[in-house]
Order: sequence, then C-alpha cells, then structure tokens
Amino acid sequence: MTAPLILREEPFTEPTVVDLPEGIVTVTEFAEAVSAAELPAIFDAGFPALAAFGPIGPGYALYSGRPSGWFDLEIGFPITAASAAQAHAAGAIPSTFPSGPALVLSHLGPYDGLDHTRERLLHEFTERELGPPRLLAEIFLADPSASAPADLRADLLVAY
Repeated sequence: MTAPLILREEPFTEPTVVDLPEGIVTVTEFAEAVSAAELPAIFDAGFPALAAFGPIGPGYALYSGRPSGWFDLEIGFPITAASAAQAHAAGAIPSTFPSGPALVLSHLGPYDGLDHTRERLLHEFTERELGPPRLLAEIFLADPSASAPADLRADLLVAY
C-alpha cells in the first residue's frame, strides 16, 4: 500500500494532471489571516503536534489563495480512521484531503525556492484554461529537519 498523498514515487518534472483520491482522512490545524513570514513558525509548531496522531503519509499545506499578502492556511497529515477518532477526542480537527482533478508539479531542492515553482505551476494552469482554482496545496515529501536541502521535494498542486 502506498502512503496517502504520495501521488507517485518519481517527481513531476512537468505540470501534470492527476486525480486526487477520495476519502484520505487527515488531522489538521487551521490558521486564519497569516502572512508568508509566519509560515516557518506555524509549520515548526503545528507539524510536531499533529504528528502525535500517527501520520501515515507526508505533511501538507492548503492555501485559500496564493501564499502572499494575507491568506488562510490548513496544515495536516493523513491518518487512519482510528487515529481520527483519537484526534477528535483530544480536541484536534479530523478532516479529509480534497479530491478531484489537480495540476501538479514537483519542487526539488530547498523549500525557500517554492515560490518559483508555484509561479511556474500557476502560469501553466492559466495557460491550460482549466477553470477557477479551488485551492493551492503543497505536499512535503521530505522533512527539512532530516534531509539535506538538495534532497527536499514538495509536490505543488492546483485543485480545480
């Protein structure tokens, strides 16, 4: 069984249309009206707290719009249904990852270069005229605290 949210082992070196699977149970944390400057602190505090519920796949971030200016953010991990019940009992927020069509592109290397990859993905999304975007997401396939910057990978996607 592959871990939920790992769309494929090899990186998406070109923008690629995928169908996000349904029913991926997650545990999440929400932050409203945040700025890009706040992201490191939110990730550094939120991911370890959410990891207590036994992630079965990589962490992710969902953005209500482009992560510039002020935006709303959801971070989380996929978990089992049993872990979701424990998370709810502990006051955490169980949810599901969005499903349906998305355009995806992998970012390889230090995460401080995500903006460039995101702009390339959004440009391609606009060029393909895929309709209005529902959300922007990042799936972090490497932990920056345990991997060299050159070995980092995040799959960026625009769901529509």
